[in-house]
Amino acid sequence: MVALMELAAARLMKPLLNEGELSVGVNVNVNHLAATLNDEVVTAVATYKGIEGKLHAFDVALFDRGGKAGAGTHTRAIIKTKRLLEGAESRTSSN
Repeated sequence: MVALMELAAARLMKPLLNEGELSVGVNVNVNHLAATLNDEVVTAVATYKGIEGKLHAFDVALFDRGGKAGAGTHTRAIIKTKRLLEGAESRTSSN
């Protein structure tokens, strides 16, 4: 559920990205509201709420045929792809 909510928000960020940038999830706060059956078709919805400092804020929700199954908030930041890869390489090569 959380991955689908993050993906919905990330897709909304695409028009804000310049060449060599991507958005990364910073925070997720989600409530599970109802159980969803295995193999149930679900829809994740993200609503852009605006920018707070460097963070882009979203309301997120997940729906199945019974209604809303989850809801919460999510924030994302825009970063340089190169910086992300260099940070990941540095972090993993030091172990």
